[in-house]
Amino acid sequence: MANKKRNGKKSPAKSADSILKSLKFGVEFELFTLDEQGRMIYNADKIMKKVKESAKQIDAVKECGKNMLEINSFPHTDIPDVMQKTLDDFELVLHCAEKENTVLYSYGTYPGEFMPKMNRDRGCKIKENIFGKNRFMIAARCIGLHCHYSLPWGVFDPVKKVIKHLVNSKNKQSMVNAYNLFIAMDPALITFAQSSPFYQGKHLGKDSRVIAYRGGDILKYPPGLYTNYPDFGMLQPYKVTGTDLLQIIKHRFDSWSDVLKKVDMNLKVFMKHGSILDTTWNPVKISSHGTIEQRGMDMCHPRLVIALATLIQYISKEVQEKFVQVLPSDIGLTEPFKKEGNVIYIPPHTHVRFDLQLKSAYNGMEDKLVHNYCKGLLKLAKLYIPKSKYPLIAPLEKMITEKKTVSDHILADARKLGAKESISNKQAAELALKHSKDLFKEIIMTKQIIKGLT
Repeated sequence: MANKKRNGKKSPAKSADSILKSLKFGVEFELFTLDEQGRMIYNADKIMKKVKESAKQIDAVKECGKNMLEINSFPHTDIPDVMQKTLDDFELVLHCAEKENTVLYSYGTYPGEFMPKMNRDRGCKIKENIFGKNRFMIAARCIGLHCHYSLPWGVFDPVKKVIKHLVNSKNKQSMVNAYNLFIAMDPALITFAQSSPFYQGKHLGKDSRVIAYRGGDILKYPPGLYTNYPDFGMLQPYKVTGTDLLQIIKHRFDSWSDVLKKVDMNLKVFMKHGSILDTTWNPVKISSHGTIEQRGMDMCHPRLVIALATLIQYISKEVQEKFVQVLPSDIGLTEPFKKEGNVIYIPPHTHVRFDLQLKSAYNGMEDKLVHNYCKGLLKLAKLYIPKSKYPLIAPLEKMITEKKTVSDHILADARKLGAKESISNKQAAELALKHSKDLFKEIIMTKQIIKGLT
């Protein structure tokens, strides 16, 4: 990250340790590039070039497909500040896209069929070799929202970029509690964020992106991207101790090393930050940025992004700063996320992974169990979010009341066009354009909401 200038001079660079202590929350979100008729095009490189010419400080990076780009926001201590900066960047990227006659689409999957054009850097070529050409294209047909929350102080080595081997550490157990809570939250978060009712012209479920991306027996989708490599891309079981977490990180690193050896590839290509934490892409992971990363959600519109970021941040903050115990229990089956004293009850991981994850992906809020689960998570969040900031989570409140997600609204519009279980490319283009046209307006409205809270 480049140093910012102050009064014409570069500010002194922060040490890795001082940055680590100030990290709180950051977001990454991805976007598709469409033409002015709503069809997928491959303009990401042109837009990023235009962005760099306009504002070098914007962290817009390429993804595996030439039809997608990513905007990153460095973690900050306050959600509105992060989102204000991110939305400012987003607005500028939209202007750059407009100059290239490009429309940006901010939902988990494009509804119609298309054949991605893949970037050919070494990392992409290796993944294509491992997953297979057709299966790896799934990655270019899915865009997501990633939220980072910094690890408790002292558990992460910012030089070696690994979790420290600590014994009898209160902060390390707090990390485990947060990690388990992130896993438990996943079915609710992917429901709130779902915006991908179609994948390649077919209605797979309310969250077709999760179905196609994670795949496997659990989600009843054998062609999924991570079907053959579930350790690296699927929702994982809880961990009991910090040692358990360290062991699974090492196990995945060793397993990925073995995979690369079989295809005669260099492991260092994947270690962007020289860390063993760079070799896994699970919905919940410990990242080499010194954060717990929730990366399981569909990309969605700006107001929902800020709502979800707010919910995650305030719950995470409470768990880490108050050393709240996150306890898997049968209590969590009927009263998910129940807070009692200094304990939050979550369901057994088998219920989260095998039941709730599946029902969330296919049925969303229509499923009573999923609706109750989302309601429980929002109730927990409202214990910690200041009432003055409730406007930030208003979209989640509305979903709970109406029992409808963005996917439900996209499906309703698709049916008006005559599409049900499948959608033609003509219908898909019309649908995508309809849901892209208000993006600029919503960015402005979201910025006004944030400004009203400061």
